Amino acid sequence: MVFFDFIRRFLCMVVVFFLTESHSQSDASVLDEVWCQYYNTSKISEKWGLDTDVGYRLKEARFVDLSQYFLRSGLSYQLKSNVKVVLGAAYFKAHFKGLGKTSEFRIHQQINTKHKFRNIRFSNRIRVEEKYGNILKSEGNLAENSFNFRFRYRFLLDFPLFELFKRNTSTLVSVVSGNEILLSAGKNKFVDFSAQNRFLFGPAIEINDNNKFFVLFNFTSVSKDLLDISDEFGVLWIGYKQRFDFSG
Repeated sequence: MVFFDFIRRFLCMVVVFFLTESHSQSDASVLDEVWCQYYNTSKISEKWGLDTDVGYRLKEARFVDLSQYFLRSGLSYQLKSNVKVVLGAAYFKAHFKGLGKTSEFRIHQQINTKHKFRNIRFSNRIRVEEKYGNILKSEGNLAENSFNFRFRYRFLLDFPLFELFKRNTSTLVSVVSGNEILLSAGKNKFVDFSAQNRFLFGPAIEINDNNKFFVLFNFTSVSKDLLDISDEFGVLWIGYKQRFDFSG
């Protein structure tokens, strides 16, 4: 009970901090979106597994303006102890306040690698996505279809700080830092080119080998092929990772 009370208080302090900062600045907001995400890794056999995550995203740091929700899952195969490949698909639904909504189906292929140097852990992820979109600007109008590729590369570092409880050495507090680059391209030409960069930083609590909780600040910058089209925003990313072993 003490541990879960600690998590609750810690999360409340982080949320209050970002909300206070975002409202204290009139020109720019520190926090523009809130992402809540659950990750599940299920081991089916010695080599095969299932990687699934569910997300719910809110805009304008108000916790009430729904922006997007999605379900993503993929079949994984362990090539080596530190190398895994995944083939999967995802369904996304997005709402734009008064401007319509979109649904999107994605197919993805990815490779993950994990490494360790002394007590510092780091990982790489390369993902290629084929995105099929359906845009409905207003009720009664015909939907517009779209297709594009997206190429993603993410690098993460995990720096352990201390053990949360002396009696339970598996509960570890760490700092996560990393960066992800996302490049999109249109169907026929690279005219619809856009680039996105996500800088990630924040604390994580590893409860044990199968459960991990994190709160990250995600600073995202987006630029497109037109020089006057760009955007920058901050995201409070709350996540929970869980592992199951059904291999027997």
